[in-house]
Amino acid sequence: LAADIPAYMDGDGLLRYWPIADVRGSEALTAYVLSITAEAGFVVPADSKAKMLAAMKNVVDGRLKRSYGWGGNDRFVRLNALAALARNGAATPAMLGQIGLAPADMPTSVLADWLTILDRTKGANAALRTEAEAVLRQRIVYEGSRFDLVDKGNAPWWMMSSDDEMAIKALLAALGRPGWKDEEARMMVGVALRQQRG
Repeated sequence: LAADIPAYMDGDGLLRYWPIADVRGSEALTAYVLSITAEAGFVVPADSKAKMLAAMKNVVDGRLKRSYGWGGNDRFVRLNALAALARNGAATPAMLGQIGLAPADMPTSVLADWLTILDRTKGANAALRTEAEAVLRQRIVYEGSRFDLVDKGNAPWWMMSSDDEMAIKALLAALGRPGWKDEEARMMVGVALRQQRG
Protein backbone atom coordinates (compact mmCIF):
# COMPACT_ATOMS: atom_id res chain seq x y z
CA LEU A 1 0.00 0.00 0.00
CA ALA A 2 2.84 2.41 0.74
CA ALA A 3 3.96 2.21 -2.88
CA ASP A 4 0.41 3.09 -3.99
CA ILE A 5 0.17 6.26 -1.86
CA PRO A 6 0.71 8.64 -4.82
CA ALA A 7 -2.47 7.28 -6.45
CA TYR A 8 -4.41 8.16 -3.29
CA MET A 9 -2.94 11.65 -2.91
CA ASP A 10 -4.63 14.81 -4.14
CA GLY A 11 -2.89 17.95 -5.38
CA ASP A 12 -2.67 19.37 -1.83
CA GLY A 13 -0.85 16.34 -0.43
CA LEU A 14 -3.91 14.93 1.35
CA LEU A 15 -4.84 11.26 1.08
CA ARG A 16 -8.16 10.20 -0.45
CA TYR A 17 -10.16 7.19 0.64
CA TRP A 18 -10.22 5.94 -2.96
CA PRO A 19 -7.70 6.42 -5.80
CA ILE A 20 -10.15 8.47 -7.86
CA ALA A 21 -8.96 11.80 -9.25
CA ASP A 22 -12.28 13.57 -8.62
CA VAL A 23 -12.27 12.72 -4.90
CA ARG A 24 -10.74 15.28 -2.54
CA GLY A 25 -8.25 14.25 0.10
CA SER A 26 -9.05 14.20 3.80
CA GLU A 27 -7.13 15.94 6.58
CA ALA A 28 -8.28 13.29 9.08
CA LEU A 29 -7.25 10.34 6.88
CA THR A 30 -3.84 11.87 6.16
CA ALA A 31 -3.19 12.55 9.86
CA TYR A 32 -4.37 9.04 10.71
CA VAL A 33 -2.03 7.37 8.20
CA LEU A 34 0.96 9.49 9.26
CA SER A 35 0.26 8.80 12.94
CA ILE A 36 -0.28 5.05 12.77
CA THR A 37 2.69 4.45 10.47
CA ALA A 38 4.93 6.47 12.79
CA GLU A 39 3.67 4.62 15.88
CA ALA A 40 4.10 1.23 14.19
CA GLY A 41 7.49 2.08 12.70
CA PHE A 42 6.30 1.50 9.13
CA VAL A 43 8.28 3.15 6.36
CA VAL A 44 6.44 5.55 4.06
CA PRO A 45 8.23 6.55 0.82
CA ALA A 46 10.10 9.81 1.47
CA ASP A 47 8.49 11.83 -1.33
CA SER A 48 4.95 10.86 -0.31
CA LYS A 49 5.70 11.46 3.36
CA ALA A 50 7.15 14.91 2.64
CA LYS A 51 4.02 15.92 0.72
CA MET A 52 1.73 14.66 3.47
CA LEU A 53 3.74 16.43 6.18
CA ALA A 54 3.64 19.67 4.17
CA ALA A 55 -0.14 19.28 3.89
CA MET A 56 -0.40 18.77 7.68
CA LYS A 57 1.63 21.95 8.25
CA ASN A 58 -0.79 23.81 6.00
CA VAL A 59 -3.73 22.40 7.96
CA VAL A 60 -2.19 23.51 11.27
CA ASP A 61 -1.49 26.98 9.84
CA GLY A 62 -5.08 27.23 8.57
CA ARG A 63 -4.02 27.49 4.92
CA LEU A 64 -5.60 24.16 3.99
CA LYS A 65 -9.15 23.37 5.06
CA ARG A 66 -11.83 21.11 3.67
CA SER A 67 -15.50 21.64 4.41
CA TYR A 68 -17.76 18.65 4.79
CA GLY A 69 -21.51 18.25 5.04
CA TRP A 70 -21.27 16.55 8.43
CA GLY A 71 -19.50 19.50 10.08
CA GLY A 72 -16.82 18.72 12.62
CA ASN A 73 -14.57 20.94 14.68
CA ASP A 74 -11.79 22.69 12.78
CA ARG A 75 -9.64 22.96 15.92
CA PHE A 76 -9.82 19.19 16.48
CA VAL A 77 -8.71 18.62 12.89
CA ARG A 78 -5.81 21.06 13.28
CA LEU A 79 -4.72 19.42 16.52
CA ASN A 80 -4.95 16.00 14.85
CA ALA A 81 -2.69 17.27 12.07
CA LEU A 82 -0.26 18.65 14.65
CA ALA A 83 -0.17 15.25 16.38
CA ALA A 84 0.77 13.62 13.06
CA LEU A 85 3.58 16.15 12.68
CA ALA A 86 4.78 15.55 16.27
CA ARG A 87 4.81 11.77 15.80
CA ASN A 88 7.02 12.32 12.75
CA GLY A 89 9.37 14.79 14.45
CA ALA A 90 8.09 17.78 12.45
CA ALA A 91 6.25 19.84 15.12
CA THR A 92 7.66 23.05 16.58
CA PRO A 93 6.80 24.95 19.79
CA ALA A 94 5.46 27.83 17.67
CA MET A 95 2.77 25.51 16.28
CA LEU A 96 1.41 24.77 19.77
CA GLY A 97 -0.14 28.22 20.08
CA GLN A 98 -2.04 27.89 16.80
CA ILE A 99 -4.62 25.47 18.18
CA GLY A 100 -6.41 27.78 20.64
CA LEU A 101 -8.22 25.02 22.51
CA ALA A 102 -8.19 24.34 26.25
CA PRO A 103 -7.65 20.71 27.36
CA ALA A 104 -11.01 20.72 29.18
CA ASP A 105 -12.74 21.39 25.82
CA MET A 106 -11.05 18.46 24.05
CA PRO A 107 -12.59 15.00 23.71
CA THR A 108 -10.23 12.44 25.26
CA SER A 109 -8.93 11.20 21.90
CA VAL A 110 -7.91 14.78 21.04
CA LEU A 111 -6.57 15.35 24.57
CA ALA A 112 -4.40 12.23 24.25
CA ASP A 113 -3.08 13.58 20.95
CA TRP A 114 -2.35 16.88 22.70
CA LEU A 115 -0.32 15.02 25.35
CA THR A 116 1.59 13.21 22.59
CA ILE A 117 2.27 16.55 20.89
CA LEU A 118 3.64 18.01 24.12
CA ASP A 119 5.86 14.95 24.68
CA ARG A 120 7.28 14.90 21.17
CA THR A 121 7.76 18.60 20.50
CA LYS A 122 11.15 19.84 21.68
CA GLY A 123 10.82 22.99 23.75
CA ALA A 124 7.15 22.44 24.66
CA ASN A 125 6.06 24.11 27.89
CA ALA A 126 5.94 21.58 30.77
CA ALA A 127 3.04 23.45 32.39
CA LEU A 128 0.87 22.60 29.39
CA ARG A 129 1.53 18.90 30.01
CA THR A 130 0.64 19.23 33.71
CA GLU A 131 -2.66 20.92 32.86
CA ALA A 132 -3.57 18.30 30.25
CA GLU A 133 -2.68 15.39 32.54
CA ALA A 134 -4.94 16.80 35.28
CA VAL A 135 -7.86 16.87 32.82
CA LEU A 136 -7.14 13.30 31.72
CA ARG A 137 -7.06 12.04 35.31
CA GLN A 138 -10.53 13.54 35.92
CA ARG A 139 -11.96 11.58 32.99
CA ILE A 140 -10.74 8.12 33.93
CA VAL A 141 -13.25 5.80 35.54
CA TYR A 142 -13.18 2.10 36.32
CA GLU A 143 -16.11 -0.29 36.21
CA GLY A 144 -14.65 -3.18 38.14
CA SER A 145 -11.43 -3.81 36.24
CA ARG A 146 -12.67 -2.25 33.01
CA PHE A 147 -11.12 1.09 32.10
CA ASP A 148 -13.51 3.73 30.79
CA LEU A 149 -13.77 7.46 30.20
CA VAL A 150 -16.50 9.85 31.31
CA ASP A 151 -16.76 11.32 27.80
CA LYS A 152 -16.85 7.98 25.96
CA GLY A 153 -19.87 9.09 23.94
CA ASN A 154 -18.06 12.15 22.59
CA ALA A 155 -15.58 10.42 20.31
CA PRO A 156 -15.30 12.47 17.10
CA TRP A 157 -16.35 9.72 14.67
CA TRP A 158 -15.46 11.88 11.66
CA MET A 159 -11.81 11.64 12.80
CA MET A 160 -12.04 7.81 12.86
CA SER A 161 -12.30 7.76 16.64
CA SER A 162 -14.30 5.54 18.99
CA ASP A 163 -14.55 5.05 22.73
CA ASP A 164 -12.15 2.08 22.48
CA GLU A 165 -9.65 4.14 20.52
CA MET A 166 -9.95 6.94 23.11
CA ALA A 167 -9.12 4.49 25.91
CA ILE A 168 -6.09 3.14 24.04
CA LYS A 169 -4.83 6.65 23.25
CA ALA A 170 -5.24 7.65 26.90
CA LEU A 171 -3.18 4.63 27.95
CA LEU A 172 -0.45 5.43 25.41
CA ALA A 173 -0.35 9.07 26.59
CA ALA A 174 0.19 7.93 30.19
CA LEU A 175 2.66 5.05 29.68
CA GLY A 176 6.13 5.79 30.99
CA ARG A 177 5.23 9.25 32.24
CA PRO A 178 6.21 10.42 35.74
CA GLY A 179 3.32 10.17 38.18
CA TRP A 180 1.44 7.47 36.24
CA LYS A 181 3.28 4.34 37.42
CA ASP A 182 0.57 3.25 39.86
CA GLU A 183 -2.12 3.79 37.23
CA GLU A 184 -0.43 2.14 34.22
CA ALA A 185 -1.06 -1.51 35.06
CA ARG A 186 -4.69 -0.84 35.94
CA MET A 187 -5.19 1.06 32.69
CA MET A 188 -3.55 -1.75 30.68
CA VAL A 189 -5.77 -4.41 32.23
CA GLY A 190 -8.81 -2.18 31.77
CA VAL A 191 -8.07 -1.60 28.08
CA ALA A 192 -7.48 -5.34 27.53
CA LEU A 193 -10.87 -6.10 29.11
CA ARG A 194 -12.57 -3.91 26.50
CA GLN A 195 -11.78 -6.51 23.84
CA GLN A 196 -14.55 -8.70 22.53
CA ARG A 197 -13.91 -12.01 20.76
CA GLY A 198 -10.19 -11.19 20.52
